[in-house]
Amino acid sequence: MPTRPLSQTSPKLLAIQKDLQQLASMAGYLNSAIDMPQLRLSFTLYGRVLVADAGEGLAITPRLQAWADRVAVRLREDSSSAVLPPQIQISAPQPLPNGEGHYVIATLTFNSKVTEQGYQRVRNAILAAYQAAVNLREKKIWGDEEA
Repeated sequence: MPTRPLSQTSPKLLAIQKDLQQLASMAGYLNSAIDMPQLRLSFTLYGRVLVADAGEGLAITPRLQAWADRVAVRLREDSSSAVLPPQIQISAPQPLPNGEGHYVIATLTFNSKVTEQGYQRVRNAILAAYQAAVNLREKKIWGDEEA
């Protein structure tokens, strides 16, 4: 197999980078850099909940923390620990600009590295995490409901 010069970027890594950027845009963003032969990834995921007032926002903070903890554990497990342990921050309730309620946000930041051959497990774990954030934001599905 011919080797590429170090300055030449792998088309497959570029495609993986684009795919993961699209996933991250669901509920956050991605910073990435290609460091041949791998792609370094730094994700930010937002779990946002709208509430009627600041008191309700304070009341759901423990549940939002538990949601973020579950997402973090699932990310690690589903990626076979390829995703490093996320850092989690929970915001204080903030008023909406129109004054018609408040929101509380869980911010998860996490890092990983992928190669051309070993990215699918990481991709699936990240997709599940961002889908959980979208479900929380749009449907208030916390993921702690009994099946």
